[in-house]
Amino acid sequence: MPLSYFDTQSRGDLLSRVTNDIDNISNSLQQGLSQILNSLLTIISVLVMMVWISPELALVSLIAIPLSMFVSIKIAKRSQRQFIAQWDWTGKLNGHVEEMHTGHALVRVFGRREQAIKDFSSLNEKLYESSFKAQFMSGIIQPTTALISNLIYVAIAVLGGYRVATGGMSLGDVQAFIQYSRQFGMPMSQIAGLMNIVQSGVASAERLFEL
Repeated sequence: MPLSYFDTQSRGDLLSRVTNDIDNISNSLQQGLSQILNSLLTIISVLVMMVWISPELALVSLIAIPLSMFVSIKIAKRSQRQFIAQWDWTGKLNGHVEEMHTGHALVRVFGRREQAIKDFSSLNEKLYESSFKAQFMSGIIQPTTALISNLIYVAIAVLGGYRVATGGMSLGDVQAFIQYSRQFGMPMSQIAGLMNIVQSGVASAERLFEL
């Protein structure tokens, strides 16, 4: 890495990349990957039981996967920009604090104390806005996927009732399938709930890869 890179970067921002961003990536991997893997295994095992009971109703349940993925990707694209901005402003804020603290004597001698406070308030406000937008937008993913799962659940209940009425399935099979369908939707909601952690980790990883 050329030395000129360090001359053009704030020391506080560099410290933020090798401390805050690395910690965030570590937390994302610890919390996110293990739970996502567990949720995927649950989805596969439950899906096998659903296909065994009724392939037709299982096909209806599978509609939730592409719909949830489509909605999640659409929302995630918007929220990812805010997560990138959040950690970018975190680095700038840390850089400002580090520079003002290290050069505190010079700041007071040249009468820059009030300006330093204004700059801090401005950076802190931008960090707050980007953090709020990132958490809010990523938080929409889980209730949206839960809504899709509930709509699929209603469709399964209606179609299952029709098949019981026509003698295509027994009431016990429909009841068991409905229970499995609820278990099928829970891991998907859990994965959607972890999107904010994963997206935050990806944003930190991009900053670290730049370094």
